[in-house]
Amino acid sequence: MIKIYLLDLFKNTALLLFGLLIFSCKPSNDISEVLDATHVHQANQRLIEITMEDVFNPPLASRIFCYPNLAAYEVYNHKHGHSFFNEKISKGVIELKDTSGVDFSIASLIAFSLTAKKLIFSEYMIDSLVEDFHEDAIKKGQSESKWKKSYTYGESVAQSILQWASADNYAKVKSDDQYTIKQTDSSWVLTPPNYEQALEPNWKKMRLVFLKDVQSFRPKPRPVFSKEKNSDFYKYAMEVYTISKSKAKENSNIALYWDCNPNEFNDKGHNTHFVHKVSPPGHWVNITSTLCKLKNQNFENTLKTYSAVTSAMYDGLIVCWDTKYREELIRPVTYINKYIDKTWLPFIQTPPFPEYTSGHSTVSGAASSILELAFPNTAFTDSTEVDFGLDAKSFKSVDEAGQEASYSRLYGGIHYRFGVENGFENGQNIGRTIYRFFNK
Repeated sequence: MIKIYLLDLFKNTALLLFGLLIFSCKPSNDISEVLDATHVHQANQRLIEITMEDVFNPPLASRIFCYPNLAAYEVYNHKHGHSFFNEKISKGVIELKDTSGVDFSIASLIAFSLTAKKLIFSEYMIDSLVEDFHEDAIKKGQSESKWKKSYTYGESVAQSILQWASADNYAKVKSDDQYTIKQTDSSWVLTPPNYEQALEPNWKKMRLVFLKDVQSFRPKPRPVFSKEKNSDFYKYAMEVYTISKSKAKENSNIALYWDCNPNEFNDKGHNTHFVHKVSPPGHWVNITSTLCKLKNQNFENTLKTYSAVTSAMYDGLIVCWDTKYREELIRPVTYINKYIDKTWLPFIQTPPFPEYTSGHSTVSGAASSILELAFPNTAFTDSTEVDFGLDAKSFKSVDEAGQEASYSRLYGGIHYRFGVENGFENGQNIGRTIYRFFNK
């Protein structure tokens, strides 16, 4: 009897273990995360396309890149039980909720998408992006119920970020009085070819995200304005003129490559039209994508890199615009036409705002300093401008690319040397400061 009992016990135990094994091998509907870094790149590429489609100028584009990336990175920090936003930007903005059953890759990209949707005009381009994410998630085995739970979580964070963003002074900045041209020799005036009104003269009033104030990050003083031929200022203007006359192909190629005019005016005979191209912030978002892919960064580090770069460009342009509309400095085309050669025109189109400092140089300094810290001495090839008929360019490092982007404004005839060098240096200072927020 004892032998029979033991045999039955063994059989029952074996059947129980076999049943548990079979049960455990069934496909699970509780996959933790199904989307990856390629989807983060897809999201940012869509924002580049939208900023071109909606013709957003550089300051506006920087805002549109910044907030969605911050929202996505914020959500992923909840996976580790803390709020980056509350700790580093503004306390009490984000309420940490129950994250059980949340796919953080989905929730992060939903926060990105829904934040972006409220900042743009072409909302259908975000709707199609979300549809793509949904399709990919289901194809990779994620359950519909987990998609919905993750969507709801990402949506709640997006709403909190958007509520905070609504107080960044944007509405007032866009409705405030426009710029009044000053009547002094050193003052900026409308420039050819189409003499556009001053672009975003009130952008300096936007709320910064990471920087404490603009005063702490102002660039070094510029040379004193002068019309005298022996003055430093005249010599800087003459340098712009001399470079343009040299017809150096390398300089003109660099100027064209980094032109990044989101709304270029073309007037040939009776054929007047605008060409929509990538903005300076958009160009650096694309370079961020290139480097993250090159180094095979994972989902979380990709989110962090985009968030740091876009935040630095956003804060950097607020500081730059504060300088521009305090200095109100004359552009090279106006100075040279008055005091050197009345028929001269720059190689690329002068944008409609004061000269000092260079916005492209500030953006390039901010973005390249962060990317150089993240990917030191990394050689890469940038193909951003291939879609606009230009060849790809290779660089030995991100810093080299940033320096070239900055000097392109001198080679293009739209900035003085001090405008690009001081702008780039100031952008680097801003970028390095913001990098520390993400890495301490």
